[in-house]
Amino acid sequence: MNNCESEEIVEAANIAISNLLPTKSRSLYDIGYNRFKKWCADKNVQVYSENVLLAYFSENAKNYKSSTLWAQYSMVKSKRRNNKRRQLEKSE
Repeated sequence: MNNCESEEIVEAANIAISNLLPTKSRSLYDIGYNRFKKWCADKNVQVYSENVLLAYFSENAKNYKSSTLWAQYSMVKSKRRNNKRRQLEKSE
């Protein structure tokens, strides 16, 4: 938390971040992101880089159509972006 920001502002920002994902599909985003994190844990990945994402989706391309891969990529990207925002907020 930034010293210039009140708890109320921080809480409002956290709520806004939580609401960035579509309500109806939030659970699908969570499932997709958790699947990615499990894959990373199985591969002993510590840092989520572009190469990691490429390897993950290349592996999934064997089982899924391109439209499904794009949807999964969008879900993982959105969850990672929201998690980074929360981590940034906590570190300030």
